[in-house]
Amino acid sequence: MKFKYVIVDDEPLARKLISSHASKIEGLEFYGECSNAIEASNLLRNKKVDLIFLDIQMPEIDGLKFINTLKNPPGIIITTAHRDFGPEAFELDVIDYLLKPIRFERLLKSVNKFFDKHAN
Repeated sequence: MKFKYVIVDDEPLARKLISSHASKIEGLEFYGECSNAIEASNLLRNKKVDLIFLDIQMPEIDGLKFINTLKNPPGIIITTAHRDFGPEAFELDVIDYLLKPIRFERLLKSVNKFFDKHAN
């Protein structure tokens, strides 16, 4: 089974790095990328997604507020340069909280948490 993921981040280089790392992990299928939460909201209305790699600090709506707009959110792995939002993020039941720059090993650990949670 392949899990479809999207990347939501306003930084093109961050999206590219996450995509590069995720492409090495069997069981994940790239489904799109968005530069802000509004684009992500539009994408999620039209497509079923299993996992979101989500930045926090973005224009218009930040990532944590975006999570609160989702009725049945998919799995979410936070990808941010800010340490301060960890407690709030985990209260929203995110899978993991990754600090930029993201190393492959750390992203793999997070994705394995997602796989474990969604096994069978």
